[in-house]
Order: sequence, then C-alpha cells, then structure tokens
Amino acid sequence: MKSEHRHELQTNDLGKLVHQAEPYLETYGVKALVIGGVLLVLVIGYSAWKTSQTSQEAEAWTRLAAANSTEDFENVYDEFPGTNVADWALIHAAESHLQSGVRNSFTDRSAGTRDLNDAKEQFQKLLDSSSTRPEIRERALFGLARTEESMSDGDLANATELYKKLIQEFPDSIFRKLAEQRVKPVDGEKVAALEEEGTKNFYKWFHEQSPKPGDRQQPGFNMPLPGMTPGGAGNDAKQDLPGLPGLPSLPGLPEPLTNSPQTDDAKSDAPQTETPKTDAPAKAEPKSADKPTVPEGPAKKTEAPAEKPSPEPATEKKP
Repeated sequence: MKSEHRHELQTNDLGKLVHQAEPYLETYGVKALVIGGVLLVLVIGYSAWKTSQTSQEAEAWTRLAAANSTEDFENVYDEFPGTNVADWALIHAAESHLQSGVRNSFTDRSAGTRDLNDAKEQFQKLLDSSSTRPEIRERALFGLARTEESMSDGDLANATELYKKLIQEFPDSIFRKLAEQRVKPVDGEKVAALEEEGTKNFYKWFHEQSPKPGDRQQPGFNMPLPGMTPGGAGNDAKQDLPGLPGLPSLPGLPEPLTNSPQTDDAKSDAPQTETPKTDAPAKAEPKSADKPTVPEGPAKKTEAPAEKPSPEPATEKKP
C-alpha cells in the first residue's frame, strides 16, 4: 500500500472520530475543562501544602532542640499540634513535671502535687492517642508508673499494673530491668519491692506529710551543734525536720581538746610560756687529784619528755 493512500485513510478516520465527538464536546466540553482545572489546582495546592509542612516540621524540630524548660516543651506542643514533634515535646514536658514533682514533694507538697498531676495527665494523653509512636508510648508507660508510685497513699496496685504492662508490651524495653525491680523479687527476696509491707507503710506515711517551704530550718537535724555536748544548753537549738520522725542524736564531742595528749606538732605550734629557772645540783668533785677540774657553768634547762643531754667532755686548762 502506498504511503499516500495510507495517510489518506488515517485522515479520514480522524475526521470521522472528530465528527462523532462533536455532540459530546458541545454538551460536556465546559464540564471537562472545569474538572481539569480543579485537578490542576489540587495538584498545585498539595505541592504547596507539602512544602509548607516540611518547612513547619523543620521549624518545630528546631524549637524542640532549643527548649530547655517545661514551659518551652509545652509551647512546642501547643504550636505544632498533630505532628510527631508535638508528641516528643509532650513526653519531655511530662517527664520534666515528674522530676520536679518528686523533688518538690520533700519541701513543698502543694507544688509537688500539682507537678505530679500535670505529669499524670500528659502521660495519659499520650497513652490514649492511637497515633502515639511506640518509642514514645514506652516512655509514657514507664513515666506514668513512676508517677502513680510517687503519688501513692500506700495502695500500689496501679503502679504495679503499669510496670507489668510495660514489661508485657515492650519486652526489650530499656526500662524493663527497672520495672522488674519494682514488681518482681530480686536478690533472693521473697516478695517484690512494691509488695513489701515496709514499702506500703512508707508511702502511706509519706502521703500524710505536708512539708512547706517555710518549714526548712538551719542547721537543724536534731543533733548537737559543734562545740556542744548532749544535754547541754546548746541542744535547745536543735530542730527536727518538719513532719518527719525525730532523728537520733549523734554522740557528743569528746572532752575539751586541751585535756587530751598533744603531739609534737601540736606542741611546736602552741605558744610557749616561760617557766622559772632552777639551779641544777652542783656536780661532784672528782675524787682523783690528778684529774683537772671542769668549770661550773649555768645549769641547762631541760624540757620533758626530751632526752637528757649527755655530759660534755671536760677541757683542760692551759698553764
């Protein structure tokens, strides 16, 4: 078949197709253009949104890296919601509240309780979210278990359950050993640490205390101050820690140091007092007449316990 004839057939086929499509173009042409335009706008919009998200996430990571306080972490969480950075910021904020809550519980119970409640709420928020990453959930479980233990009034069931849940869900967790030390017997013990009666009694007693910042006394601690002996007037100044049982008094200081034996160094440093000189007994004359005599000199002062000096050899007089 000649090329000219083939080209003619193709042209005829294309003309027939265009002729058949004319009714559809007249009816749906405008709609097709609108749909094509909408798709183009969506593609452009998605591309711009993706670029914006990347830029925003980069800014969020930068802000998180620069955060150095609980408030900074909470601000990052509030300003970048729904991002991975937000969850990391929240876990840092919760752990920061936990640390300050435990610390303040010994000096300011009201502030400590507020911090622990904030930590508990933030840990629970991460655990309740289905989008929380496994590595963050692991830390949230351990943090919530510690928070429940710190706030316990002697009933440690919630803390025990959370520690066991952590071990079950994350058998390779870096916190596994710490969790097992709380809920499993270790070092030959018959019961776990949180199941011991002593542990429960301590948390029950500690929960009833309410220390305040003004309760701290100096120097305190129910022990004699330096230079005071037990039972003396100085013991009136000793103080007990607020809300805590009185600590046993330490043994008193020894007798005054002036009555104790002194070492050679101590004597050399001590001020010297002059003692009255005494004449030494006269030396006996030698019995032999041929032996020259030694002129008498002033008696030498000797100090106890120094050794007695050996007598000096006699010197002959020149004729």
